[in-house]
Amino acid sequence: MHFRLPAAVAAAAAAAILTACTAQTAATDDDHASASSTHVHAIITDPATGGTILGTHEGLLPVGSDGAIGEPIGGYEFDAMGLAVVGDAFVASGHPGANTPSEWGSPHLGIIRSDDAGRSWEPMAYSGTKDFHALAAGPDGILYGLATDDPALLTSADGGATWGPAGADLSAYALAVDSTRTVYATTPDGVMFSVNEGTTFAPVPDSPALYLLSASPDRATLVGADTSGTIWVSADAAASWTEAGVAEGQAQAVALTSTGEIAVVDEAGLRFLPGGER
Repeated sequence: MHFRLPAAVAAAAAAAILTACTAQTAATDDDHASASSTHVHAIITDPATGGTILGTHEGLLPVGSDGAIGEPIGGYEFDAMGLAVVGDAFVASGHPGANTPSEWGSPHLGIIRSDDAGRSWEPMAYSGTKDFHALAAGPDGILYGLATDDPALLTSADGGATWGPAGADLSAYALAVDSTRTVYATTPDGVMFSVNEGTTFAPVPDSPALYLLSASPDRATLVGADTSGTIWVSADAAASWTEAGVAEGQAQAVALTSTGEIAVVDEAGLRFLPGGER
């Protein structure tokens, strides 16, 4: 089933994603200015409604039950480079847009938080100073983040208000946390995992060469995309992986929805692969 984004989307080459665009590499203002306004960084599920939300260069865009993509939630058009759900709240990072409140910070948003599904936001930490391109939360509410100015993995146990080093340094494109609280990171050296809240990481044996990775809303299942465009799913804490489809061109974002379908944004737009009833 296909649904088109408002404009054509273009994805970066896989090699560039895994080497030049890793979370420890700072993005320049020119990079953001030239990027497509419909570029999608993340796909999340609203825990209150089960609805699908896209984190984009134009803010958070809701996806209707018919697949139609709505206007930015709250009217805020900011560049949501990092986006995660922690408890019932949304946590985001990135860059301000034309109508972003000045108190959010500039040129980087640091960490902002919404307790009403994106209709309003509050600055939490690093306002104006840090840009997190990778954010993920575990079932225990611990947030994990990688900023572009430092390879140190950071964690927060209070919803994003205060942060400290987890212990590991990572060059990673995506983070995910499953129901066992295992932390995963997609790196140029393969998928890595940590069972000690990010203190140390080790390679995931026999994992596909994933660059995109996220956990289902209940965190029981992982879904990712590899550098060839193949979509992979694991329901056993990355012990084994099953092919679930192929992206049309390079995938920008992939996630499991509340119905169990796989939402993928690729060169064809937003698509839902089989896996549940919509």
